[in-house]
Amino acid sequence: MAGFSVPKKKFRSSVHRHRVRRLMVEAWRLNKHTLYDAIPANKQMHLFLIFSDSAMPQYEPIKEAMIKGVGKLITVVKKDVP
Repeated sequence: MAGFSVPKKKFRSSVHRHRVRRLMVEAWRLNKHTLYDAIPANKQMHLFLIFSDSAMPQYEPIKEAMIKGVGKLITVVKKDVP
């Protein structure tokens, strides 16, 4: 389960906030399967991702950051699994 947030303080326009959120959701949707494969069947993970930059991003940097973040989460999950 994942949640996404773009602060109103960084992006005053709701159109811009929703655009950044849609980019984050799309990057998550395309890369979540690798994390789901690493999580054991008897465990759950809840994520909440917050965009903290103040510049309007393109899709590629968000996708690369999502891949990097999912990779870090996979290493944490593998350390916790006995």
